[in-house]
Amino acid sequence: MSENIIRGASIGGISACVPSTSVNNAEYGGTLYKDIEAVIGVTGVEKRRCVPPESSVTSLDLCVRAASALRDYAGFDYSEFGGLIFVTMTPDFLMPNNASYAHKLLGFSEDIPAFDLSMACSGYPYGLWIAGLAAASTRRSVLLLDGDTHSPFISPEDKSTALLFGDGGTATVVKPSDGGEWRFSFVTVGDRESLVVPDGGYRNRVNADSLKYTEYPDGSRRRGIDLKMDGMAVFNAVLRNAPRSLSSLMEADGRCSEDYDLLLLHQANLMMINQVAKKLKFSGERFPSSIGKYGNIGSGSIPLTICSELSGSVETKKSRVLMSAFGAGFSVGSASVEIGPCPCAGVVEYEV
Repeated sequence: MSENIIRGASIGGISACVPSTSVNNAEYGGTLYKDIEAVIGVTGVEKRRCVPPESSVTSLDLCVRAASALRDYAGFDYSEFGGLIFVTMTPDFLMPNNASYAHKLLGFSEDIPAFDLSMACSGYPYGLWIAGLAAASTRRSVLLLDGDTHSPFISPEDKSTALLFGDGGTATVVKPSDGGEWRFSFVTVGDRESLVVPDGGYRNRVNADSLKYTEYPDGSRRRGIDLKMDGMAVFNAVLRNAPRSLSSLMEADGRCSEDYDLLLLHQANLMMINQVAKKLKFSGERFPSSIGKYGNIGSGSIPLTICSELSGSVETKKSRVLMSAFGAGFSVGSASVEIGPCPCAGVVEYEV
């Protein structure tokens, strides 16, 4: 398993933004499942923050709001930054990218790179890796935006996805540093069936049938433009690949689980991530979770968890963190990094 080391980068600040609309899954899913409480017990998703169907709010809006909150809180001047990276699977348009317009809205200099990273739930460690490389090489701070608005493309009648996904955006400043070491590990399997939006790209273009609901054997109904998930395949892929990625990283790091202050996992499904944490012997305060409040917001779930559950400690002390995110592709990104002390603007709401 390949490992990558970055020296000369650190996290300089972090913030998150979620829509103001909260969805109660016990009420929302009562007609979809006979035993809704059992489903909530497995997934861990009691509530989700979702953009209303009639709203045009996107991942760009949420991430820019998070970045603005962080700038106001910590006094950053984005015109002095050396780059902007936007991790998302739900851009405003197929072309142009989100990053170029976020760059304009936030007042960045014209003389810098700004680009999107098209990654699903594994995207945050990938974004940290690229931002860290950029900050270390240019000796200038880089803004990493990470967010998605999945809810417009989740069928409310699909039993595998309807109660899982929420929306959110995050902002992380990655700055040059004189010390510290980040280590990364990546896994790519090459699966395009277990997690896929079938229609809407250039392989299967949107057509009249893409907007029609089809009924499936389990009683679920969804459109061609809706997210399709094989939950068991995803579950098996995560348990097969995430623990070995993290174990390999710890071995290369020369550390055991007791040497890390925190384990941060992509908030995919509570039962799933509990299994991963158990394999690695993490529990309690060293394994925070935010899925019950926000649902699975995609690749931004790790920074959202930091802002929701750890804002106080991030501002006051340094922590050695082991993190892993996993999702469509099938891909895994894991990292061993230090976080704090640094500004944390917490979680702000976007009125919708």
